[in-house]
Amino acid sequence: MQNRWTRVGVVVAVLVAVNFGARIVLRIASGTSEDTELRTGIVSLAGMGVVLAVAAFLTARRFLPAVTSGDLFFDIVVTSLLVTLVGPFISGGTPFVDGPGQWLLQLVVCVGVLLVGAALGGLLAVAFGVDPKSRAWGAYASQVKLPANAKRPGKARTKPVKR
Repeated sequence: MQNRWTRVGVVVAVLVAVNFGARIVLRIASGTSEDTELRTGIVSLAGMGVVLAVAAFLTARRFLPAVTSGDLFFDIVVTSLLVTLVGPFISGGTPFVDGPGQWLLQLVVCVGVLLVGAALGGLLAVAFGVDPKSRAWGAYASQVKLPANAKRPGKARTKPVKR
């Protein structure tokens, strides 16, 4: 159990570091405009989505979907709250400077991007057949081979009636 929470903490730390790094670069850059801020935010969110997709792929390779989704749920919730509540202080602002509606919008966008990243990583693991369920089904299918001329269930072997 301790290893599980360590894994979750490392993923959260990497995601927060990506976002905070982008915020620090934006703060250091002189003469920032709205376009630069928007571009930095999009790149930061895209980077966070890629990091979470990789984490989801690696977690889905080793653990069942219930464990994977639980770990990713904590990753997404904790990261989103840290990025939207603590992140603005790194940028030189406050979380609720534009009102709670704007903060809620940022939280929803962050959660949405992270959900897409997690879903892509998990679905790629399933598509490549490296998750435990796919491997178990593959092992079962290799054990239950039917001979080529065997009657398959559900197929009718009657000849059509000529009229």
